[in-house]
This record gives sequence, structure tokens and C-alpha cells, in this order.
Amino acid sequence: MTDHQTYRGRMLLASLALLGVTAGAAQAETWRFAHKQPADSPEGVVYQFFADRVAELTDGDLEIQVFPAEQLGKEDSILEQLELGTVNFYAEDAFFLQKWVPEIKWVAPHFLFQSREEWVEFTNSDLVKGWFETAEEVAGVRALGEPMAMVRGPYRVLISDRPIERYEDIEGLKLRMYPDELAIEVWRSLGADLQMLAWTETYQALQSGVAEAVTSPAALVEAMKFYEQAPYITRTNEFWQGLPYMMNAAAFDALPEKDQQALLQAHAEAGDYSMKLMTENAEAMRAAVEAQGVTFTEMPLEPLFARMADWYRERDAAGELPKGLIDAALGGSED
Repeated sequence: MTDHQTYRGRMLLASLALLGVTAGAAQAETWRFAHKQPADSPEGVVYQFFADRVAELTDGDLEIQVFPAEQLGKEDSILEQLELGTVNFYAEDAFFLQKWVPEIKWVAPHFLFQSREEWVEFTNSDLVKGWFETAEEVAGVRALGEPMAMVRGPYRVLISDRPIERYEDIEGLKLRMYPDELAIEVWRSLGADLQMLAWTETYQALQSGVAEAVTSPAALVEAMKFYEQAPYITRTNEFWQGLPYMMNAAAFDALPEKDQQALLQAHAEAGDYSMKLMTENAEAMRAAVEAQGVTFTEMPLEPLFARMADWYRERDAAGELPKGLIDAALGGSED
């Protein structure tokens, strides 16, 4: 064999190898993951962790491209894309599923669950599972794994210009409120003087006295700096939040089983990571704002939750709640 033939043979082998690599790369499937938060936010960090783990667990056969900060569109647009399958994952509060399941607005009732564990148990009840099943039946959209594994919050607080040491102190408090029917009814029942304000208007409202308090996830306390005008923070556990990874069910079912299992494993690991990260952030937040003169007040929660349980039972008796909600949430208990 001449040198020229040897060279041509080597080039042919190299070309075939390159074609093999290219063909292998072409077989990798790409999924698009949309969310609202900045990429460097705690939630954004967790979503990228999930994507990286999927790539590792599937040996690159499935790639998750994460699009933060509504890069692929606002919620209405994303829901259409999710239903069509042009977006594969959308991670956000389950409230958005109201588009297809109106009852799911009750997935996180205010002041009904003192602990996150109690709330997660409720979300695993037949009632709530039925709501998620309806979303799949109507829109072909399904939650990946444990729907509430991804943590937001991790808990809620009341930021105020005076100490709130018992729930009776809420009477007459000028509280910034948002346009949510249940939240409005709950806080009015506690005697708050509601001020309907945009989130971005809240700091100035606290500064001017238009508002005296605002509710917030613990994770946003430091970033929003409301405590500069209202230097008292009270943990309320008002409601709990999880962020289901809603996906196009048909796309998931079409994946090889090994890739389905990889997604489930990556999701479970991301949920554990989110709990760790959110808890650490909340602890660091408290230390940071206390160093700036903020006072954390401890309000006994049992009397508040007992009162609200009675409030929900009265509404249930009046036929104003979804059938089965009280039994799923409170087990029919009168405690």
C-alpha cells in the first residue's frame, strides 16, 4: 500500500469516526425548561442543578436547556407551549393550573397547615391528586415526581412597623395586599386594613405610611429591603409553596425508560437540594437583617390556626369550599 493510499485510508476512517460522533450527538434529545426567576436566584440555581444532573444521569442522551426570567414568554404563552409540547417543563406555583383546574386555587389554603409536612400530606390526598389528574386529562400536562418537592419560601413572614406578638395585633394593621380572593377574605377576617398595592410599590408605601406591613416569603426579605421601613419580622407560616415541574405528559411517556428514571431521580435530588439551599438562605437572611437592627418576634401560632380552622369549617358548612377539602385538610377533626 502506497503512502498516498495509507493517508486516504486514515482520512476515511477519521471521517467515518466524525460521522459517528455527529450521528450520536444528533440522537441526543433536547428539552426546554421555562421559569420566571433570574438564573442566579436560589430557584434558578436549583433548576440548573436539575438540568446538570439529567445530563449526567442520561450520559448526555437528554439535554435540558433552562430558560430563566420568562425568556420564552409570559405565563399564558408558556402554558400554551407546554400543552403543545414546544416547552417541556414549566416550574411554578400550582396556582397556574387554574387555567385547566379551577379548584386548584385551594392547593395552599392560608393558615390551615402549621407545618410543611402537614401541607405536603394534604397535597398527596386523593382530592389534590385528582386536581392534578384533571390537568393531565384536559391539557396533557403532568407533574414530574413528587409535585411539591421543590421548595419556595421556605416559609412566610409578616414584615411590620410594630411588633406582632399575637394574632389579635393584626386588627387595624394597614397591610399591603394583592388581588387574590382567598387572601383578601382571610386577612379581612383577622381585622387587617387592606391596601391593594403592587409588589413594586410596597417599599414606598411602607415609607410613606400608606402601608404598615407586608407578607412575604422569607427568601425575599433581604432582597426587597422592606425591613428598612418596617423593622419587625414575624414568622406566620401563612401558607406553604411548592413548585411542580409541570411537563408535557406525552413527551415524557415517549422517552426511553432509563431517561424517565433519570428525570425522576434528578427531580428528587433537586428537591432535596432546594430544601437545603432555601433553609440556609433563610438562616443567613435572619442573621444579616438582625445585624441591621431588625427584630424577629415570636407569635404563638396555635391560637391563630385554631381560629382559622373554625373559619374554614364555617365556609364549608355554607357550601363555599370544594367538596372534601376540609376532610382532606383536617381529617374531619374538630380539634
